[in-house]
Amino acid sequence: MRLDDLYRHFERAVAFVLMAGMVVVIGLAVWSFVRATLMAAADPAGALDYAVFQTLFDRLLAAIIALELAHSVQLMVSGRRGLTQLRAVLAIGVLAVVRKLILIDLESAEPLLLLGLSAAIVTLAGALALLSWAESRAGVRHMPSPGAED
Repeated sequence: MRLDDLYRHFERAVAFVLMAGMVVVIGLAVWSFVRATLMAAADPAGALDYAVFQTLFDRLLAAIIALELAHSVQLMVSGRRGLTQLRAVLAIGVLAVVRKLILIDLESAEPLLLLGLSAAIVTLAGALALLSWAESRAGVRHMPSPGAED
């Protein structure tokens, strides 16, 4: 067995362990979102509070970020790297920054933190735009998301 083959088997084994862990994390994130939603629905008067919406969006985005991470690991295992995997990583970055912006308390946030988050979102959006432009020039078709209908 060559060294390349040995490393490929090692990489797949690590990715399998990561995927098994991601299934657990996704399950926990979805359960947390469902539980928070049910608790908000059980108290309609308190459900209109902004903090409740922050919690719900936090839990929802945590589940989506976990799904995107699992998708990125799946791309690595299947050998589809390059622009497709880069798109997944950039999407995770955008989601993480948006999640942080939703959770931040604007009253006590440091201006430098807000400036940094703004710069991060502009940079990530620019990278996604540049990636889309490069893919359209190269004639690359987008892969559907996992579970999407063809």
